[in-house]
Amino acid sequence: MYARTRDMGLRITLPGPYRRRPTVGDMARGRLRRLDERELRPYRADDEPAVLALWARALPRWPVSAAAFRARACGAGQLVMVVSGALVGYISVARADTGAQLTVILIDPACRRAGLASELLAQAPRNLGGDVRSLSAGSGVGRYFWPGVPEDAPDGWAFLQAHGFEPTGGVADLLADITRFRAPTWVLSRAGDGVRFELAAEGDASDVVALQERHFPDWKTAYEHQLTLPGTVLVARAGRQIVGTCTVEGPAEHDFLWPALVPGSVGAFGCVGVDPAARRHGIGLAMVARACELLSARGAEVCYCAYTHLEDWYGQLGFTRWRGYTTASAPLH
Repeated sequence: MYARTRDMGLRITLPGPYRRRPTVGDMARGRLRRLDERELRPYRADDEPAVLALWARALPRWPVSAAAFRARACGAGQLVMVVSGALVGYISVARADTGAQLTVILIDPACRRAGLASELLAQAPRNLGGDVRSLSAGSGVGRYFWPGVPEDAPDGWAFLQAHGFEPTGGVADLLADITRFRAPTWVLSRAGDGVRFELAAEGDASDVVALQERHFPDWKTAYEHQLTLPGTVLVARAGRQIVGTCTVEGPAEHDFLWPALVPGSVGAFGCVGVDPAARRHGIGLAMVARACELLSARGAEVCYCAYTHLEDWYGQLGFTRWRGYTTASAPLH
């Protein structure tokens, strides 16, 4: 039986013959949590402390700050599951155009295998609109916590597979020690004397955006934002033409998501792109090397390279695998 609550949430009470037996819940702490009397409702701002506490119980290996959670979890499909007054489940789903992403789903460890995650996953996409055709796991349409399903979460991957998600590839986050980093001579010499690597000037904005429009349209919005932050866009210039770009953020500019997991001050580069006509001359690798020099000069001890499948390529500059992820998606009918 389904009954709408005053806040338009959904209270679910199963008829007697089908009612689940009370599950562990808080029995280990001497309290009975009745999983057959649960409320599924929209997330509210005042739920944040309870959701962060749930995160700490469900994902202790991935400690997140309140600010980082707030910046990445907001979306059209935020829902919570409440049982006997306790918040035990949370989901955030965001959309753009005809695609959507499952940003995060959390279930209290004491309440798993009771169907709560399945209910959250079934309900959240319904708030996105009927023209959404697919749901990607982790990332795909906006800010994210992970680019895919972390390799250290096999139970999570098994759950998603059981609900129609299919793997689409594998990516990794990389790290490198850049304390006193200097670009290898062979890297710079391969790019040649005719290419200069320098921070974008105010007059470069239109050319930087035009390069993204032509060859990297998914990065256009990111660069439009980055160009408003002085000193965070590096360009490769051949003569008067910009043939490559990447973002570069030192510890003062970069909002690193996982500071509790990586010791030392962290800087990052991203969105590394070179005009196809200028490729195969070492420009991309030299630009990354120059970015590492800039980050080291800004006080970064560690350089973070997110969401890549080019481990061997970046490995030429000392980058190694930090975390791996499986990218996946599921059709929405």
